[in-house]
Amino acid sequence: MNLQLTTRHVTVSSQVQARVEDRIRKLERYYDGIINAEVVLGKNNSPAEEKTVEARLDVYQKRLTATGEAGNHEDAAKECADQLRRQLEKYKAQLRRKDQDAHR
Repeated sequence: MNLQLTTRHVTVSSQVQARVEDRIRKLERYYDGIINAEVVLGKNNSPAEEKTVEARLDVYQKRLTATGEAGNHEDAAKECADQLRRQLEKYKAQLRRKDQDAHR
């Protein structure tokens, strides 16, 4: 999987970047056909200044997207990864159904 990590209007330590990358790379456990992943770390301009993580995964003929907001980037990445995990499981189930229908 190609992984591109970008920061937007915020400075993030290399440790935080490594943890976010690790969390996104673990999604390959659920579906190994991920072609490309783009992750954007940023912050919300609200008074609480919550941290945001936006992720886009390219899989076969589809793009999956998710966003997460939390007090820090690690928690936002966890929320984002959980959303993507559910989407990947649903997508994988759809592929299996189509494959079964093709063999009947």
